[in-house]
Formats: sequence, C-alpha cells, structure tokens
Amino acid sequence: MVANDIFALLNALICLVIVITLMFYQREDARHRPAISLLAYLMVLTWASVPLRFLFGLHTSPHWPIVAGNLIFCALLLRHKGNLARLVDFLR
Repeated sequence: MVANDIFALLNALICLVIVITLMFYQREDARHRPAISLLAYLMVLTWASVPLRFLFGLHTSPHWPIVAGNLIFCALLLRHKGNLARLVDFLR
C-alpha cells in the first residue's frame, strides 16, 4: 500500500473533490446538454476510481505532473462551480 506516499494521497484527495463537485452540481436555470452530461458521467467514473484504488491499496504512485494536472482541473472546475459546460466553453 502506498499510504505513506504524499503524491498518492494528494492525488486521491484532489480526485475526490472533483468527483464530489461533479456529482452534486445543481443545474438550476442552465439548459440540459446530453453530450456534457455524458462527459460528466464518464469523468466521475474515471476520477472516482482513484480514491477507491487508494483506499484498497491498488493505486500506484502518480508522478507530480499528473497531480499538478488534476489540481489545475480541480481549481478550474471549482472556479466554474462544477458547471462542466461552462468549463468546456471557457477552454475553447
């Protein structure tokens, strides 16, 4: 198990924040975009595996660029309050 690896723990926590942000996004007045919903669903499935693998000791130690990329994406997602459609439009 890589519990003593700070990069693995940090990456698992960042991925957990991404997953929680995407899962609890409230659409309110925004229109429904099926492609963005599918993208959000696939992203939740992908990023949810990281903390689960960390908890069960199956996660290998990530390199610092992966942790930095996840941190940047997490900051962008939090900046847009979990609205993935606005984030995609912002990155275009």
